[in-house]
Amino acid sequence: MDPVILLGGFSAFSALYPFLCTPRMVLLEPERHTLAIYPSEILEGALYQGSVSQSSDYRIIKNLHITHVVNATPNCPDAFPNTLSYLRLRLSDDTQQDLVEALPLASRFINTALRAEPAGRVLVHCSLGRSRSSALTLAFLMEHRHWPLLHALRWLKERRACTAPNINFLQQLLTYEEQLFGSRLTSLEDIREEFSGM
Repeated sequence: MDPVILLGGFSAFSALYPFLCTPRMVLLEPERHTLAIYPSEILEGALYQGSVSQSSDYRIIKNLHITHVVNATPNCPDAFPNTLSYLRLRLSDDTQQDLVEALPLASRFINTALRAEPAGRVLVHCSLGRSRSSALTLAFLMEHRHWPLLHALRWLKERRACTAPNINFLQQLLTYEEQLFGSRLTSLEDIREEFSGM
């Protein structure tokens, strides 16, 4: 893991995220595994991306003040349907999955939640928080931040290192980019060059 410099230092961080701080020194690997792993914060205090296990941990939901959830799994039920608003998209992480309806649906759901009064906080999740949830988060960033796919992907990977939408999703996102902006601003070669591991 790379070191991180905190703007405002530890006191500013602990004021915002007291649930991520501990007074004890964690030195050994087994101790690290006892700590709760939180979803990645994509937009500060607004948009998060994570896994199905994080989406069903009420302590995480409560600490992050999540109000809305995009569930992009085919079989995992919504964990807190009586207290949170859900968008249920039964998506598979495979080369046949069509996202043509899911991308604008998720983008609209996220935008509506973030612009509500009071503003909501959204968690987008799939099974591991790598492929399906990344595709949906990228669609939102492209549509509502007006970012080309490559810029949105760079932003997302800086905040969630495990981001890895499958090649089928990337191709569909390129088509979505063309629909949003009237032309392709990113090529598959650009993405492969930038993220050779994808």
